[in-house]
Amino acid sequence: MKRIVNLILIFVIISPLYADFKIMGGFDLAKFNNHPLNSFQSSYKIGFLGGFGFEKKITQDLLLEFNLFFMQKGSKALSNDPPYLKSKYSLNVVSIPVLLRYQFLYDNSPYVVAGIESSYILSHTNKVKGQEAIDMKDLTDKSDFGYIFGGGYQIELEENLFFFIEARWHLGDRNLAMDVEGLVMHTNTIVIMVGVRS
Repeated sequence: MKRIVNLILIFVIISPLYADFKIMGGFDLAKFNNHPLNSFQSSYKIGFLGGFGFEKKITQDLLLEFNLFFMQKGSKALSNDPPYLKSKYSLNVVSIPVLLRYQFLYDNSPYVVAGIESSYILSHTNKVKGQEAIDMKDLTDKSDFGYIFGGGYQIELEENLFFFIEARWHLGDRNLAMDVEGLVMHTNTIVIMVGVRS
């Protein structure tokens, strides 16, 4: 909790420096990347996200962007061995992407984004079908790090007010299962969101 408070304070300090504010929400499709050592096959589960951000122009077309999200990640899983149990990993995180955005025009415009994501894990559970949920937080890392690639389209609603729709791919680079021998969990998340910025 202390880390979350510190992150929010950083955003409060940064915000006056960034004239452009944005708010956004949407859904994601998340799973853990499969690995030869794992005893399960993963598939996508749906989650939701919401957050806000600040951005500042570097040049006319290039912007630096900071976001703060609550995101639901995780994965569905099917064991490779009998009795082929189905389970669902639920991973709730506070995500902080830092991105560069290149937009091709000023007003109505397509754009692309790329950057890094640092996130703090709030909770992590695994629920096998027909059984009680197991708390995984003490068995996995407390934070995650990865890379983001994506693109979108913005529409100018009025002067200095834009609506946008955006798709991102969040690719985790850290094995969350640091204390579980033979288990590898890299997050892999596809995000679809809409929002407004001014």
